[in-house]
Amino acid sequence: MRAYALIPARSGSKGLPDKNIRPVDGHPLLAYSAAFAKHIPVERVILSTDSEKYAGIGRAYGAEAPALRSAEASTDTAMGWHVLNDLAATLPALGIPMPDIWVWLKPTCPFRDPAAVAEGLRVLAERPDIDAVRIVSETDARMHTVNAEGFLEPLLPSWDPARSKMRRSEMPKAYQPFNLEIFRHQGWVERGPLFIGRRVHPIVLPRITGLDVDDLDSFEIIKALIEARPRPDVVARHIHLA
Repeated sequence: MRAYALIPARSGSKGLPDKNIRPVDGHPLLAYSAAFAKHIPVERVILSTDSEKYAGIGRAYGAEAPALRSAEASTDTAMGWHVLNDLAATLPALGIPMPDIWVWLKPTCPFRDPAAVAEGLRVLAERPDIDAVRIVSETDARMHTVNAEGFLEPLLPSWDPARSKMRRSEMPKAYQPFNLEIFRHQGWVERGPLFIGRRVHPIVLPRITGLDVDDLDSFEIIKALIEARPRPDVVARHIHLA
């Protein structure tokens, strides 16, 4: 199977401007994804971006940026399948064949495990009945939403309405699903927006792999963890910049 890593790095973030290239321990954030890709069994590392500046940074860390992303795939509302649409329209025209498998590496998630990706690729190679693999981390299912009256109420029906508190062990196990995805390109060809599919095999990793830069607070937390000296073991094991 031909596998490519894909780093989707749009430049127009409004919540935290230029979050994908903010410096962390002397390197732009997306460098951690480009460097990680060198530790996994993929043929190419493709950076999808709408910015020549971002493209130059990606190339400096070993990624390819064959062409800038289209305007349609670069809007605030663009989703993953728009990025795949753009790549399918662009790469073959540049002489780059489409892969069988994509390894989706968010530039805002720097903590990863190469062995888990290798395992995910093995699962897809051996199990044609599986659509995709997701690297996930356990999360707390005791979440609440705010109702129409402005009050908190449990999100899940498994919360006992006669109690104010529930033990974590009394709730169903819940997992954060957006840490890293490994999926078949054919899934996009056949299903479009449902490109990851429904038969998704989970690989559960430590919660640090679910940390994602979404705002300034989350960026500062991740930055502090990476720049800590000495680094805690759980951080050192999930950083692969060398």
